[in-house]
Amino acid sequence: MKRSALMASFVKELRLLSRDIHGLALLFILPLTFILIMSLALQDMFETRGGAGVAVLFVNRDGQEQSRDFIDRLKANDAFDLRAVSVQPGPEAAKALLRTEDAAFLLDVGAGYETRIAELSSDDPSPLVTVTTAADTNRQIEKIFVAAVNEAVGRQRSERILERVGYPMPENEKRGTGGRVAVNYAYADAGHDAAPSSVQQSVPAWLVFALFFVAVPFSNSFIRERQVGAQRRLRTTNIGPLAQFFGKLIPYFGINQLQVVLMLAAGVWLVPLLGGDALRINGSLPALIALSAALSIAALGLALLIAVSARTTEQATLLAGLGSIVLAAIGGVMVPKFVMPEVMQRIAELSPMSWGVDGFLALLLNGGDVVDILPELFKLTAFGAVAMVLALVRFRLRE
Repeated sequence: MKRSALMASFVKELRLLSRDIHGLALLFILPLTFILIMSLALQDMFETRGGAGVAVLFVNRDGQEQSRDFIDRLKANDAFDLRAVSVQPGPEAAKALLRTEDAAFLLDVGAGYETRIAELSSDDPSPLVTVTTAADTNRQIEKIFVAAVNEAVGRQRSERILERVGYPMPENEKRGTGGRVAVNYAYADAGHDAAPSSVQQSVPAWLVFALFFVAVPFSNSFIRERQVGAQRRLRTTNIGPLAQFFGKLIPYFGINQLQVVLMLAAGVWLVPLLGGDALRINGSLPALIALSAALSIAALGLALLIAVSARTTEQATLLAGLGSIVLAAIGGVMVPKFVMPEVMQRIAELSPMSWGVDGFLALLLNGGDVVDILPELFKLTAFGAVAMVLALVRFRLRE
């Protein structure tokens, strides 16, 4: 391949791109819009998954020491955010209050809690506490909250009964602080604050989608050149297929890298300005650069294969657009893989978009380096190389 031929093809492609500013802008505006919408729309779901407190209203109709102690035990659980309210007894008043206060539960501590908590038996069938669940509360959260309430009541009742028989529970056992359970985090930073947020899922996902979506303008540009005879004229010069290919691929590779930089910057600085969480970039910079390059090779390889295979711009648009959407749907871009059933997660492993998203998550969440994402780098590069070889074979067969 002669340098002058490659340079001439490269300059020609830059001129074509400069004449389609609107199409070029779409490659940045489209993923940026998805990143902002999905980061903000899914924020509550990811916060719940990350352990943010569930809103709980409570009314203490007893007001004695034991009922206050029971409330304090629940407040000590970071999973719940308790707030005192005043409400009339009865289910209708509880439902109305939950609708207006936007809380998940209303906890009603009944009168007589102080005396009934330590009773060995009772003729009173009424409950010590009543939990009213809001209509939109997740069933899993409901089970966790009810289990926490039962655990607090049961532990408090056991303590009172043991005190009555002369065997008080040790202090470090009363609040469950005996060090019997340890919790570790498989994130870059220790602690629940490092749990993945909506922006850490959305930015890599839609960034990967954006890189593959360049197949649409790439393939259309390629086919238009073929239709107007530009490629036939090039064959009469000393510009071979490789020079033509790389002359087109290099500008789009640059566009891909610019997409990565701008989308990550949007996650770090723009999403927080609109009320979302800021993107934390924990991985090494060389690993990030290597992953971005491997993704671009895979995306452009697929784009080139579509371009030489399609006969018309309509076919290319359909193949590139629909193909990107399908790969995104099964690859964990539109729906996070962790909410997919096991079968779908195995299918997702077939999508190159999934390899890219997994690589970014390994860097952003686990603070990984190049070694940690070697499998993803290999699969993406191999995918792109195979697609380019197939495109070259197909191109030569058409000549």
